[in-house]
Amino acid sequence: MKVLSINLGLKEEYLQNAFGGDDIGACLRVNFYPRCPQPDLTLGLSSHSDPGGMTFLLPDHDVPGLQVRKDHKWITVKPARHAFIVNIGDQIQVLSNAIYKSVEHRVMVNSLKERVSLAFFYNPKSDLLIEPAKALVTPDTPALYPGMTFDQYRLYIRMRGPRGKSQVESLKSPR
Repeated sequence: MKVLSINLGLKEEYLQNAFGGDDIGACLRVNFYPRCPQPDLTLGLSSHSDPGGMTFLLPDHDVPGLQVRKDHKWITVKPARHAFIVNIGDQIQVLSNAIYKSVEHRVMVNSLKERVSLAFFYNPKSDLLIEPAKALVTPDTPALYPGMTFDQYRLYIRMRGPRGKSQVESLKSPR
């Protein structure tokens, strides 16, 4: 969080404080994807961007399954042994006024092998207002997102259902 804040030209504690200081939200999820005889007919998890701040994923290094969208194409991420995959989430996209972008991704199943992954979600405290950092908002770069709490955002995306990365993009005001 310090490195991301400094890179944005903000005080090093800015993002951490915006998340609630030491009182943040966090969740660890274990994902089990059984082998599937017809993987082309199903997804392990549909296309989305993570609604929170950052996700630290420990993938199964033997069975790839995570795909990211780049230039309208799906690219399979090849896990490196003993390495985490770190995804920027929607809340950092909002706080950075879209300087940092959350990553659209999905999970594929495998026809021959089951897979397990661990995802640690690092999120802002649920009742704090999240909005573009005032230092990043100027007449030339107006705020792209309205302020809302993480709880409000999660309710917003749940009411609309899975829609890729369009959830956070639908909040963006036109420049």
